[in-house]
Amino acid sequence: MNTLRPVGLGPAYGILMSRNSRKAQRRRKWRRRLKSGVRTPSDAIHQALGEFLTEMGRVEFRMLLLMDLINEAPLEALFDEYSGRTFADKIKIFKKWCDFGGVPDEHKATLQRLYKELDELRPIRNFLVHGETWEGAFKGKPYQPYRVGLVKKNLEYLDEFERADHGPNVFDVRQVRDATRRCAGIHQELTELRDAIAATAVPCEEQVKDAP
Repeated sequence: MNTLRPVGLGPAYGILMSRNSRKAQRRRKWRRRLKSGVRTPSDAIHQALGEFLTEMGRVEFRMLLLMDLINEAPLEALFDEYSGRTFADKIKIFKKWCDFGGVPDEHKATLQRLYKELDELRPIRNFLVHGETWEGAFKGKPYQPYRVGLVKKNLEYLDEFERADHGPNVFDVRQVRDATRRCAGIHQELTELRDAIAATAVPCEEQVKDAP
């Protein structure tokens, strides 16, 4: 029996249908697991992701507090500019206000290191947030869950994952927890830097008017 298909697509149509079929199979398998109510290996990575997002929130909040400390702009104005932005934009805003406000010379090296660490954290954060959770066994490793981050301009990223072609967008549970520890380190550095600057800040004295 002949199979009908749109005229003019040729072999490309078969490739597209095969790819869509694989994606549909993956989705059906995941739906069956959800309906069964059985605890799956993915629970471990979802817990790790929750811990990562919690630590990311602390990092972003500490960035705002440091900006506020070294600038005269009201906190409300800084918050309005900062909130609701992507993490990439928040890093740019953080750098702008920290450079404008300035830090003591003895802390500039620490601030530059933080800039670098935040830039390196950004793609990791984006892969973890903008991703999907899949399970599999690859290269002799046990069957386990993975977080597979979206790769822009690459529609094959899930197929690459299934072929065990794992790039920087693929994380197992241990790697997600490593990212969380990295966040915790940045959060600690931000806290220590702010405390050190605050400890040496000269308090602003109110001017006392002469009595009439």
